[in-house]
Amino acid sequence: MAQSFAAAPLAFALRDSRSDPSAVGTYEEDGFVVRTADNVAQYCSMRLGEMLTRAGARLNEPPTAVLEAELLEYNVVESGMFHGVVRLRAVVHGGAGRSWSRTFVGKSARWGRTHNPENFNEALSNALADAASQLMQDDDFARALVGEPADDPSASRPPSLQAPAAPPPPRSPGA
Repeated sequence: MAQSFAAAPLAFALRDSRSDPSAVGTYEEDGFVVRTADNVAQYCSMRLGEMLTRAGARLNEPPTAVLEAELLEYNVVESGMFHGVVRLRAVVHGGAGRSWSRTFVGKSARWGRTHNPENFNEALSNALADAASQLMQDDDFARALVGEPADDPSASRPPSLQAPAAPPPPRSPGA
């Protein structure tokens, strides 16, 4: 990944596509929806940008690739534990006109005092970090940044692991 970040400065943007941008959690016991007045997209954009920069991304130079992140889910369910889920769709647009897209799901689980905002925040932060880690470890993401096509999964498998060829058609009895 570091080589791809070094070779391809990138522009980065995140948008929140959730149907209710203020909802960040639910109490399983009574279904109460936990809401925030904070700008979730701004927070996630800042945090994800920091993680990309720490991994070597060059976000302050003229870009050769564009990473668009779409926040699809950002939620904690409190049910004895705090279960956080962040679902992100990452789309890379490269200079060669190719686009690459994949969805990543980050998860976290933690114990803590019930109805505690700090536990909600920690579960969400950990789930976001998990999704970001998956993105930054994805070889196809690294290839997309430098304009290379995604790897063909069957091409990298040894012949013994590839799907078998279809059997020959049955012969007629007189042939």
